[in-house]
Amino acid sequence: MEMITTLILLYLLIIIIGSLWASKKTGIADVLFYLIGGLAAVNLHLLSPASAAIEIFAFIGTIFLFFYLGLEENLKSFTEGIKKGWKIAVAGVILPFTALYFTELYLSNDTIKSIVFAMAFTPTSIGIAFLTLNTLNFSAKNRLQPIIVAAALTDDVISLILWGVLGGILVSLGASSAEISLQSITSLTLKPVSNFLFFSLAMALIAYLFFLFHPTTSLKKESTLLTIFAKTKASIYSHAGAGKFLGKQEQNVAIIIMIFLAFLGSFIAEFFETSIALGAYFMGLIINKDHFASEHTNTDEVFHSTMEKLRFLTLYFFAPIFFISIGLHMKIESFNALGTIMTQALILASVVFIAQFIAASFTARYINTLPWRSSILIGIAMQGRAEVTFLVAMAALSMHLITSADLLLISVSAFILNLSVPFLLKIAAHHHEKHDQAEVI
Repeated sequence: MEMITTLILLYLLIIIIGSLWASKKTGIADVLFYLIGGLAAVNLHLLSPASAAIEIFAFIGTIFLFFYLGLEENLKSFTEGIKKGWKIAVAGVILPFTALYFTELYLSNDTIKSIVFAMAFTPTSIGIAFLTLNTLNFSAKNRLQPIIVAAALTDDVISLILWGVLGGILVSLGASSAEISLQSITSLTLKPVSNFLFFSLAMALIAYLFFLFHPTTSLKKESTLLTIFAKTKASIYSHAGAGKFLGKQEQNVAIIIMIFLAFLGSFIAEFFETSIALGAYFMGLIINKDHFASEHTNTDEVFHSTMEKLRFLTLYFFAPIFFISIGLHMKIESFNALGTIMTQALILASVVFIAQFIAASFTARYINTLPWRSSILIGIAMQGRAEVTFLVAMAALSMHLITSADLLLISVSAFILNLSVPFLLKIAAHHHEKHDQAEVI
């Protein structure tokens, strides 16, 4: 058993090293080569998506990736991103869902399968866009990245809530010929929505009590309850707040505590039956360099050094394994059916790409009034399909709503979309930078 696990880790490390080398030689984002590495490994029978070791590392990779993504942001930029990105997210849910539903219904004439496919391709991958943007340097990145991340995150939240509702309805439809009443739909809707609200409340409470130490003065004056709560919070923060267990620790201990917080956020999300990725992201979002303040240390130096170590663990080990695991879901069972699958996958990927691009770029241009070059870049960055797409697809498979052949079709279609992001985003970023420099001159 130990030898098999060691061999699996060696294969994973070979793919990571090879992907980093290929990325450096070609200038293409390494995430593309992680996906290709997983695809090659599963079809050469070197690795299996059913491997417990890979599942655990991919699970940890999801938490590390989204926690680091949250650390890269701050509440102010995230709030601004939400204000600009929620419209892009809503459009990015409605148009791709509608387009893919009717496309798959035409191809398969299966209503339940069509809804599952549409639901699987509604959420956008934050990880694909983030890792690709991480390899690019252009002046507008700091301004556009919060919008892209916020839009993708909002997209995922809406998709998770919708899947919580539709998944139950589809199982009921598959198990019975009886009509679904308005009352049953309402009861199915209530659970995922209330779970997300309770999760948000729990994270907000943790953020306020342990991390956010600047309550609004006007609110405290207007409410006795808030005044008492603020005093309680001040007491908790002074004895067990972020400054106490981050700023006054050795750097290595601070890193361990941050990793603990990432898993705590994921546990809270899982407890409320919400995506672990959201829990890790929000926990990272509420931590900032102010929490590393200490009389005897340089705050910026400690924070950035800590971030650099987490960055290495995330971007060069755990996150790559997560993306390799996505490639492992593309096992080709029959080469005779490969042509049909590829044809259908190209059709589905093209429909999603066009619908998502129109939804994101046109919303960014005509509602958020961003320039066309920024709107086009956002439209490309929102094409990735990974984390929540496979969560929905695997859940649908376990519910017997789709077959393993359908899972392969979803995987290949998502793979094609993911391939497009590194190539097109690099071109869009270069075009954006070229026009920005021309305007300065």
